[in-house]
Amino acid sequence: MSITVKGLLQKINFVEADMELHKQIMFSIPSDNKAEIEKAVNTIAALKKQISELRDQIKEIDEEEYNKIIAIEQAAERFRKISESKKFVQVNTLNEERQCFITFNDGTRQDCLVAAKEENGNWTVLTIDGETKEYPGGLIQ
Repeated sequence: MSITVKGLLQKINFVEADMELHKQIMFSIPSDNKAEIEKAVNTIAALKKQISELRDQIKEIDEEEYNKIIAIEQAAERFRKISESKKFVQVNTLNEERQCFITFNDGTRQDCLVAAKEENGNWTVLTIDGETKEYPGGLIQ
């Protein structure tokens, strides 16, 4: 990944954090204060547009990296939906642990962004390649 793409991703992260802050602000505004609500909505819309423009820049610079980012985002959304119906007793992430993987009984290893173990021993994994996979606990060491 080029330094330029990394910089754009970092900008996107900052803008997303700013957008989340504005969403929280909007929800704290009294419902009768229409002007402030409208101002917050407009700010959020502008931030969304900024994120879209930054994504377009990434696509222009490195379409393969852009496609990988989109695949990971889609897989993360699938992971979130799957996790709504599961109770995880252990969650490992690449961000927190600096390494994230599961090891199969045959000794092979699956690197991941997130690996979550359910109460029943099954695993749900978000891979580095942007796939969401589920494995029965009996396959994992």
